[in-house]
Amino acid sequence: MVTSFPLIMDGAMGTELMDRGLKMPLPLWSADTNITDPEVVKAVHQDYVNAGADIIGTNTFRTTTWTYRKIGLSHKVSQDRARTSLMKAVDLARESNPKILGASLTSIEDCYDPSLYPGRSITEDTYGENINWFIDAGVDVILFETMGHLEEIEIALETVKDLDHKVWLSLIMKDKDHILSGHHINDVFMLCDKNIDCLMLNCNTIAKTNETLEIIKDNWINSWGVYPNLGLSEPEPDGEIEEKVQETDFKKTILSYLKMNPKIIGSCCGSSPIHIKMIKEIKEQLFLSD
Repeated sequence: MVTSFPLIMDGAMGTELMDRGLKMPLPLWSADTNITDPEVVKAVHQDYVNAGADIIGTNTFRTTTWTYRKIGLSHKVSQDRARTSLMKAVDLARESNPKILGASLTSIEDCYDPSLYPGRSITEDTYGENINWFIDAGVDVILFETMGHLEEIEIALETVKDLDHKVWLSLIMKDKDHILSGHHINDVFMLCDKNIDCLMLNCNTIAKTNETLEIIKDNWINSWGVYPNLGLSEPEPDGEIEEKVQETDFKKTILSYLKMNPKIIGSCCGSSPIHIKMIKEIKEQLFLSD
C-alpha cells in the first residue's frame, strides 16, 4: 500500500541544456550558462514546474570558485564570477515559482571520479563559501547530490550542521554496497543518521539504483528518495548518453519506486520535462486508485 505522497524532483539540467543547443565544455559544464544564457536556463526550470515538479534545483552543479580557477582565472576573478553565476542561478530557479527551491552542490572535482578528491582544506573552503552564498540567496533546502566520496560527504555535512535549513544528501554508487569511492554504504548511514532530512540516490543507472534501494530499504529508517540516470550505461563526464531506457521501462520503474513510498522521486541525466510529466501522471493515477 502506498502511504505517502512524494514530492517530485525536477529532471536533468545539463543534458537538457545540451539538447537545447548550448555548448558546455568541461570543466565548467553548465556553470556559466546562468550568465551567458539565462533565458534558456529559466525556460528549463519553468518547463519542469509546468510538467509537475515540486522541487527545482539551482543550476549550480559546478558553480564554484575552484572550478573557475581551473580555466585559468585568478582567485578574485573566479570568486566574483562564481558568486555572480550562483546568485543568478538562484534567481532564475526562483522565477519558475517552485514549491521548494533546492541549492545544488556536488563533488568539488569530477563527481564521476572520486580519485580526484582535492583534500579536506579545499573542500572545506569551497563548500563553506558556496553554502554562505546560498544562505544569502535564500534557498529552502541544501542538496548535496551525486556524492561519492566518504570524506567529502563528512565535510559537506559538517559545513551545514548548524543551519536551520533542511539538508538532503544524494549518492552515486560503485555497486549496491559501496559508494563510488569504494567506501561501504553502511559508513554513509552512520554519518547521516540524524544529520540529514532525506537520503537519496541519483545519477545511477536504473539497474544499479534498483539493487541499492534494497540495501537502503533494509538499513535506513528515515526518509529517502530517488532520481536515476536514464542512460543504460555508466554516466559520462561530458553528459553524452548513447542509449536511454525505453519509455515503457521508465514508467514501470517509476511505478515500482512509488509503491515503495519515497519522500522524493524524479529523474537525472538524460531526462526532460516529458519524463517529469510522466512521473506526475503515474503518481496521480496510483494515488487515485489506492
